[in-house]
Amino acid sequence: MEAKKHQIEVYPFAFNKIVSNARKIDIRPYTKNLHDISVGETIEYVNLENKETISREVKGIALFDDFETMVNMLNPELVGYQSRREIMVRVERMYSKEAERQNGVVAIFIDVPKVKRMMNFRVYSRSA
Repeated sequence: MEAKKHQIEVYPFAFNKIVSNARKIDIRPYTKNLHDISVGETIEYVNLENKETISREVKGIALFDDFETMVNMLNPELVGYQSRREIMVRVERMYSKEAERQNGVVAIFIDVPKVKRMMNFRVYSRSA
C-alpha cells in the first residue's frame, strides 16, 4: 500500500532550503491539517510562487508547547539557520502568537540528522 501524501504550501525561501537539504526539520504551528501526518508518510511541499513541488518522507515528529522551547532544543542548522535568534525572528514574522498558543508547535523531521552519539532515555512517571 502506498504511503499517504500530504501537501504543504511554503514560501520560496523555505522551499529552497528544503530543495538544497539545508532544512532537515520543518517547524510550524500544529494546526488541525497537520494532525493526521504520521511517520513514513510523504509531504509534498509546494512553492507558493511557481507551484514547483518536492516530496519528503516524514522521518519523525516532535510536539512542543511553544516555539521558544522547540528552538532551544533543536540545532538551528537542522532547521536551515545559523542561530536560534534568526529562527525566532522568522517565526515571529510568519506565525501569530495566538496560533502558537492555540495549537502548540510541531517539528517535522524530513531528513535524518547526523548525530555523534545516540542516548537512551528512560521515561519515569511521578506519583501524585
